[in-house]
Amino acid sequence: MKKQAFTLVELLTVTAIIVLLVAILAPAMSMAREHARRTQCLSNLRQVYMTFYFYADSNQDRVPIGYRGGNRQWDSMVFSSTSHRLVLYGLLYQAGYMKDPRIFFCPSEVDPQSVLNSAINPWPPGNPSKQVYAGYAGRAEVLLPDDLSTAPPTLMPKLNSFRHKALLADLFHTPMRLHTRHLDGINVLFGEGSARWVPRDLFNDELVQCPTISAAWNPHQLAIWQMLDHQY
Repeated sequence: MKKQAFTLVELLTVTAIIVLLVAILAPAMSMAREHARRTQCLSNLRQVYMTFYFYADSNQDRVPIGYRGGNRQWDSMVFSSTSHRLVLYGLLYQAGYMKDPRIFFCPSEVDPQSVLNSAINPWPPGNPSKQVYAGYAGRAEVLLPDDLSTAPPTLMPKLNSFRHKALLADLFHTPMRLHTRHLDGINVLFGEGSARWVPRDLFNDELVQCPTISAAWNPHQLAIWQMLDHQY
């Protein structure tokens, strides 16, 4: 009996079908992976909330949430190489509440500045020549100095004061911050511990007014936080 074999035409047909199926399925698989990362991001934010909750429980409900240097876009720092101090999120680290630093970073992020332990964002913090950032923005409402040792103890806001407000979120300092993670929206954590997805089109008009990092865009950044409040 003669062995049956594929003809060249049949092989090309099968190959074409496989290529077509991959082209059809690849976007769906990519979307499924992003959906999984978005879900993990929401979980991260809820876990980060607990670190602030425990910090507040030991500090008369006060939490290191705010912005520094007069710029509302500077709201995610852990260590400042200019002041050589742990700042904002860094106070959680200093107090021993950042046991698992992975939860402070979005799993979709590809910008080395906002991922854990990259060449330009090393972990643990403390290298005097390296700025260190967390992967989530803290509500940029209260201006906090880098050195809180001489500041009034009431300067840090109370966690309970944000109960019905947006507390943390994926970075939205500039439009590019969204382009390096979820693109079409952000995950937002509210002050009582819940978290949800907020589509980009709800705040994009204000976002596009912030093309760079500059204190000039402070009004637009504050407006975005206030818009997020309405999603509670």
